Amino acid sequence: MSRYVEPSSVNGRVVVRDVTVVDPLDGRRSPGQDVVVEGGRITSVTATGAPATDAHVLEGRGRFVVPGFMDMHMHALNTPKDVDGTYALMLVNGVVGFRQMSGNRALLKARNQGTLPQPAGAPALKATAGDLLTPLNASTADGAVQAVREQHRDGADFVKAGMTTRDTFLAALQEANRLGIRLGGHLPADLDPREAARAGVWSVEHLGPGVTVFAAASSKESEVRAGNPTRKLPPIPRIKIPGAEKLAMKLIKGMVTNPATSTSEVEAHAYDLADGSYDQRKAEELAALFVEHTTWQCPTLIRVHTQQFGDSPEHTEDPRRRYMAPEELRTWDKSSKKFSRLPDVTRNALRNHWDAQLRMTKTFADAGVPMIAGTDACGAAGIIPGFALHDEFGHLAEAGLDPLTILRMTTTEPARFLGEEGRFGRIAPGMPADLVLLDEDPLESHTALRAIAGVMRDGSWWSRADLDAVLERIAAEPGAH
Repeated sequence: MSRYVEPSSVNGRVVVRDVTVVDPLDGRRSPGQDVVVEGGRITSVTATGAPATDAHVLEGRGRFVVPGFMDMHMHALNTPKDVDGTYALMLVNGVVGFRQMSGNRALLKARNQGTLPQPAGAPALKATAGDLLTPLNASTADGAVQAVREQHRDGADFVKAGMTTRDTFLAALQEANRLGIRLGGHLPADLDPREAARAGVWSVEHLGPGVTVFAAASSKESEVRAGNPTRKLPPIPRIKIPGAEKLAMKLIKGMVTNPATSTSEVEAHAYDLADGSYDQRKAEELAALFVEHTTWQCPTLIRVHTQQFGDSPEHTEDPRRRYMAPEELRTWDKSSKKFSRLPDVTRNALRNHWDAQLRMTKTFADAGVPMIAGTDACGAAGIIPGFALHDEFGHLAEAGLDPLTILRMTTTEPARFLGEEGRFGRIAPGMPADLVLLDEDPLESHTALRAIAGVMRDGSWWSRADLDAVLERIAAEPGAH
C-alpha cells in the first residue's frame, strides 16, 4: 500500500481514444488513433473507431500520448523501506522506470526474491548496481577485481565506479569486460576519458564528473591535468570491524550530498584553465571517439547545476521542497551553508563552468554521442525526485538540444542503452502500458512533457485530478528522499 497514491479504479481494458500518438523513434505524429490497453500491455494502436462498450474510455482528442519517462540515474532505493514518497513524485511526473545507481547485496537479494516495495503506481526498477566501487572495496586493483566478481555473482546488472583511481578503475573495467557485466560511473581525475572509452566503459555520468572530460577538450590539456588533483577522501577503515561499512557509507553520503562543497582552489584553477583554453576541434574529436566506442553519456545537468549553484535561491527556496522529508531538507540546508563559505574564486569557477557543460552537451548531441536523461535524485542536495527529470529536460534545452532528442533521451534511448530496444519506449502493440497523456505537443517544445493530463503505469490510469491529490497528500505529510 502507498501512503500517497490510491489504487487506480481505471484498469483492465482501457482505450485512449482519438489521440495523437508520438513515436520518439522517428518523430512521427499519428493523429486520430485509439490506443487499446489490457493486461498491462498495449494490445493495439488503430485509427479511431466507434466508442468501446467493454472498456474504460479516456478521451484523447486534442492531446498527445508518449511513452512513460525513464530516469536513468537515480538512487531511489537508497532508502528501500521508505521509498513511497519518492515513487509517488515519480508517478505524478510521468516517470515509470529508473536505473538505481547504488546498491548492495541486500538490495540485489530483495530484487531477486521479489520483496522490494511495490506501492501503487511504483516505477519499474530497470537496472541496479551493487556496492559502489570506493576505497572501501576497491582500494587496490586486486580489490577492485574481487568487487566486480562478487557483484557479478550476486546478480548486479552493472558495476558503478564511484571513487576510484586510474589503476583500480581500469582493473575493474577489464574484469567486468571479461565477465560480461557492464561498468560505468565516475571517471577518476587521473584517467583520460579517451582511454576509458577505448577500454570499453559503458557510461560516463555527470560529464565526468569534474574537469576530467574537459581537459581532453583543452588546448592546454597537459597543464589542466597536472593541476587536476585526485581528491583526498576522508579516512575509511580498511579492516573488517563491526560497523565499518556503515561508517564508511555515512562518510561517503556526507560528501555526495554536494561534492562541490569540497572543491579546492587548486581544482577551481583547473576549471578556469580548462574552460579558458577550450578547443572545439578537440571536443569534436572526443565526441567522435565516444560515438565510435558507443560510450554513453548521462549528463545529469540538474545535478551539476545544484552542485555549482549550491546556495542559489533557485534551489534553496524551491517551493517543491515542501514534498521532501524534513531530515532530507536539514541535510540539504547544511550543505548549502557549507557551499556559501567557499572562497569567491572557487564559487566563481564553479558557476562559470556551467556554460562549458552546456557547450559540451551540445557538442556531444550534435556528434551523435549516445545520451540518456538522468537526475541523480535521492540523496543529492536540491534535487526533487520526479520533478527533477523535467528540470533536466529544461537544462538540455538550454544546451540547445531539440525537443525530439530530449524525448528520445527519456524513452527510446534508455531501451537501447539497457539492451532492451523494442521492449519499451514506444507506443506500439506489445509494449508495456506505461503512457503519459499530454495537453501539448512534445515535438514543439520540451515544456509539453510537463503538461501532463494523466499517467498510465502498468495499465492503471491516474488522471490529472488524481495526480494533484497525490501531491496534496505528500505536502501534508512530506516523505520523499
